[in-house]
Amino acid sequence: MVFTQSLGSLAIATLLCLSPSSAVAQTESKASQLHSCLTTAGVKSSISGDATWGNDTTAFQKRIEIAPSAVSHPINKEQVALSLDCARKSNTTVSALGAGHSFQTFGFGNPGNLIVNMEAFQDVSYDKKSKRLTFGGGSHVGPTLKWLWDNEGRHFPHVRGAHVGLAGSSMGGGFGSTSRQLGAAVDNLHSVEFMLYNGTIVNATKGSDLFWAAQGAGSSYGIALSMTTDTHKPLFPTAVNFTLNAPTFDTEDAAKAIVAVQDFSLTKQCPDELAIRMSLTPNASATGYFYGDPAKFDGVIAPLLTTLQTIGNVTLQKTVLPFWDMEVSVAGPGMNQPSGGSQGGRSFYLQSLTTTTDRPFTVEQVKVLLDNVNINFNRTDLRGSGFLDLWGGRLTRNIRDKDSAYAHGKNLWLVRFDGVSVDIKNFPADGLKYLQSIWKPFENALTAGKIPIRGFPNYVDSELSEADWSSRLYGQANYARLKQLKSVYDPEGVFTNRKQAIAA
Repeated sequence: MVFTQSLGSLAIATLLCLSPSSAVAQTESKASQLHSCLTTAGVKSSISGDATWGNDTTAFQKRIEIAPSAVSHPINKEQVALSLDCARKSNTTVSALGAGHSFQTFGFGNPGNLIVNMEAFQDVSYDKKSKRLTFGGGSHVGPTLKWLWDNEGRHFPHVRGAHVGLAGSSMGGGFGSTSRQLGAAVDNLHSVEFMLYNGTIVNATKGSDLFWAAQGAGSSYGIALSMTTDTHKPLFPTAVNFTLNAPTFDTEDAAKAIVAVQDFSLTKQCPDELAIRMSLTPNASATGYFYGDPAKFDGVIAPLLTTLQTIGNVTLQKTVLPFWDMEVSVAGPGMNQPSGGSQGGRSFYLQSLTTTTDRPFTVEQVKVLLDNVNINFNRTDLRGSGFLDLWGGRLTRNIRDKDSAYAHGKNLWLVRFDGVSVDIKNFPADGLKYLQSIWKPFENALTAGKIPIRGFPNYVDSELSEADWSSRLYGQANYARLKQLKSVYDPEGVFTNRKQAIAA
C-alpha cells in the first residue's frame, strides 16, 4: 500500500520548545491520536498506561530517558505503511526499533516519536546461486547466524552480542572478529528493502544513492524491512582462540605492547585472518582469534610474541575450537538461543574513535590514553572499561571514504572507552563531564600528532555536536551528499527522528 498525502514539515521542534506542562499535554494528545488511528487501521499499538508499555519502552541503555508517544507492532508490510500514515497525520517522527540495543537509544528516537517495533520481521532465506542471505529488519544476530550456519555452513561478519539487532548494527558498521578478513557487516551488504516515508517500498541495491546512504545512515531514510548480505564459507572448520597476558606491564610498557601489535599488523607477516582486541588496562592483555590454518598459528604469532617478550613477561594461551563454538565464544552463549539471549542493560556513557593505517599511534599517544583511563580514573560510582580492536586488513585498505556514507577507508584501530554507573538507575550527575575529561586528553594528543578524529556509528558518542559527529562519521563531502539525498527520500523529515539523524 502506498500513501501519498503530503502534510508538510513535522512539528517535533515545536514540541521541544513548549513548557514542560504544555509538552506533556501535547504528547498525551498526540499519543491518543496515534493510538486511535492505529486501532482504526487494525495495527496493534500501545501508549503510556497500557500493560505492555514498560516492556515496549525498555532499552539496553538505562542512562537516557525513553519518552515516545506510542509504539506500533506491525505484523506485515501493509501495517508498517499504515503506521507511517498515522504518524504523518499526527505530524510525528518515526523510529524503527529492532532489538532495542542501541547504546544511544537511537531506535527509540526523540521524545514524542512513534516507534515502529519490527519484532515480527525476522524471516530469513538463502539463495544458493548467489550465496546471499536475506534477513528481516527485526532480526537478531544470534538466531540469524545460527540458522545460516546450521543450514548452509556459512557466515558473515557481525557485531559481538547475540541479542543485538542485525539491521541497525549492519547499517551502523558492524565490525566483528572476522572483519579484518571479510570486511565489516556494512561492507558485505548487497541490498536493503526500504519503506519510505509515504509507504513506498524501494529495493536499494549496490550502486544506488539510497544504498550508499544506507551504509552508515540508513535509519534516516526509511524503515529497513529486510536486508541481503553476502556470506562466506570459513576457510577451515576450526579456529584458534588465544590470549596474550602480561601481568608485569606498567602503562608505558603496555603502550609499547599496543604499538608493537599495531606495527606487526602493518607488515606482510600479519595475515588478515588474525583478529586482536587489546584491553585498556595497564597489562595490555589481549584476546585474539585466528581463522587461518590452525596448524600454522604458532608460526604466525611467533614474530609478534617475540617482540612482546622483549618488552615484558608475555605469555600465550590458545584453544582450537570448531568454527561455530568460536562464534559462541566471540558473541556469547545467546548465539545458541532462539532470541539471542537476554538483552540485559546498563547505565553508561561511551566514547570511541577510529584511526587509519596512514596515521599509526605513537607510544606517547597510547600512554596518554592508558594513564587517563587507569591511573587518573578515580571514581567509586563509575566503572571504567574499554578496548582497542585491530581493524585494518587488505579489504579495508582498498576502501575509500567516499565508497559508502560511513567514511571508514583505511581504518586501523577502533578504540572504545565506557563509564558504567554502579547504580543502574541513577547515572552520576557529573558523570558525563568527568568521563569526557578522562577521554579528551587522548583526543588532544592525537590532534597534536595530526591524527584525524574519526568515529564509528555503532559506538558513536551521544553527546557530540552536529559538527563533530557529522565530521567523524561521514566527513564533509559525504555529509553534504547525505543531506541532499534526505530531501529526495524523506522530504517531510519523517525519519529525522533522533539526535544525529540526517536532516535536509
